[in-house]
Amino acid sequence: MRTDLNKFLFVGMHNNKDSFFKKAQDLGVIDFIDSNKTSQKEIPTEIQHVIHAIKVLRGLPVTEQKEMNDYAQADKIAEKILEIKHHLDKLYEEERVLNLEISRVEVFGNFSTDDIKFIEQKGAKSLQFFCAKKGFSEKEDLPQEVICVGTDHGLDYFFTVNDENRQYDGMIEMKVDKPVGVLRENLKRVKAQIDEYEDVIKTYETYNDFLHQALIDKMNHHSLVAAQDSVQSEMNNSLFAVQGWVPVNKVSQLDDLVREFDVHYEEIAIEEEDRVPTCLQNEGAPRIGEDLVHIYDTPAMDDKDPSLWVLGFFSLFFAFIVGDGGYGFIFLAVALYLQFKFKSTKGAGKRFINLATILGVSCIVWGFLTTSFFGISFAPDSGMQKFSAVNWLVHKKVEYHVAQQDETFTSWSQQFPQIQQAASSQEVLEKAVIVKNGEKQFEMFNKFSDGIMLELALLVGMIHISLSFMRYLGRNWAGIGWIIFIIGGYFYFPYYLGTASMLHYVVGLSESTIGPNGLYLLVAGLSIAVFLSVVQNKLFGLLEVTTLVQVFGDILSYLRLYALGLAGGIVSATVNELAGSVVFVAGLVIIILGHVINIILSIMGGVIHGLRLNFLEWYHYCFEGGGKMFNPLRKLELD
Repeated sequence: MRTDLNKFLFVGMHNNKDSFFKKAQDLGVIDFIDSNKTSQKEIPTEIQHVIHAIKVLRGLPVTEQKEMNDYAQADKIAEKILEIKHHLDKLYEEERVLNLEISRVEVFGNFSTDDIKFIEQKGAKSLQFFCAKKGFSEKEDLPQEVICVGTDHGLDYFFTVNDENRQYDGMIEMKVDKPVGVLRENLKRVKAQIDEYEDVIKTYETYNDFLHQALIDKMNHHSLVAAQDSVQSEMNNSLFAVQGWVPVNKVSQLDDLVREFDVHYEEIAIEEEDRVPTCLQNEGAPRIGEDLVHIYDTPAMDDKDPSLWVLGFFSLFFAFIVGDGGYGFIFLAVALYLQFKFKSTKGAGKRFINLATILGVSCIVWGFLTTSFFGISFAPDSGMQKFSAVNWLVHKKVEYHVAQQDETFTSWSQQFPQIQQAASSQEVLEKAVIVKNGEKQFEMFNKFSDGIMLELALLVGMIHISLSFMRYLGRNWAGIGWIIFIIGGYFYFPYYLGTASMLHYVVGLSESTIGPNGLYLLVAGLSIAVFLSVVQNKLFGLLEVTTLVQVFGDILSYLRLYALGLAGGIVSATVNELAGSVVFVAGLVIIILGHVINIILSIMGGVIHGLRLNFLEWYHYCFEGGGKMFNPLRKLELD
């Protein structure tokens, strides 16, 4: 729910300023306006150090936490952690360089650099190291002084002894400062130091909770100071004045605040140049939806709160794309485990677990409606089909074509003549089968169910876009015409394509009646949209006709629901088929690995495309965005 904000002016004695702001922070309802018009103040270095120290401690083994209250110690602890991390980073880099150097020179073996120098000095010789492309050593015309040492990393390596330095065609001289033995000793020393520092830094994990508490304390102090700096001083610093935004349903809480510190406040007018923050006050499911909304953008101050809409349709889209009730049971089991494991979790963590629960339940319900569980195929006469809405729709479609004796039924009769004598839709579906690899495949049932799922995807898109227009009819009158246009498209295009839709075999509308009328609605909807846009926007309203392409494109974009769901189902069925063709142990591995990969891909597709359909297609017509979140001065707390 979006709440309107009022703008207030607060004026009080300067000696009460600090106490007033501390009390205001405890109250947490005023978003103070920086009168100095400065940009957001940079986070102090000590806070950044604590944040970086906490990041360093992530992933370390959890140990018993020390209880400390002196937050001044946090700076020293954070600096020590960062110092150790700095040493570790240098050692990691040194380890990397040593490994590369060992790999480069180990082909020459372990020799003494002192011996090399002795030979060069006493024998007046020059010893050099070379490398060349692999196969260079096989040349017959190699000079006698060139000794092939070995081959590694796709290169040939050589050692030469000459009276003076020489260069050879096709060979590159290498600088070898230390032999592999010395390098390995250095690597051993570096690894020992790494182990030592890693053991030391693990002991600091005991300060993890303390650093989080200290960070909250420092952030609260920083926010308080920043708010205090936003005031204007008047009458030789004897008075302070500051403006702030307050939700209309929180204004009554200001009385106790100002009375205690003799601060006067009054509502003032909102000016045109003011950027009014967006205040969303949600709890429960809408609060979860608000988290999803913030992933993309902040609603403008005059946008309607889309939180619950986004959550509802995201859950639907996610279930449609995952398309498997079995996976839903896995999601729900994980969510319930997380709820049990982290009972004390609050805030964003709790809402994430609740979102996972909602998505799991959505997938389970969708699985029953479509009879889809782990890619297992259910025959039309299976007991599972009793719960299936798709099965019911398939039967309604078969009954419609049988009653009409239309071109569709004729085509199927030619392929499966036996269905002409069927007494019921169930019998038609059971007779329209083919046998492949010894297994029955219900061809008509599969084709009809695929067509129904495709139509459902488009129907969901049409409803979703129409709701988007309806939400902002007051702002965009042309939406009335576009809703009529969308309805007309649903009436006309099945007629144009010569196929039956749910309007025919479920609602019972005549194809010959609603088809031509759909064309009239298309023309009327487009005309109304342009006319209303001209009335509202004058000459620029003529550009409304270009929205035609956008509406078509946005609705067709919902086909991704069908395509991704179909792809996931094919992968599941293929995994099951492969697992059934091998021995039990190998089949079990294929089942587990294949479904795990498919689950990961399904989650990725469900999240990305489920949000995308809300944030792009739906937001086109009912979301302005670009807002600034209402951010009152308040005390932060650990979740």
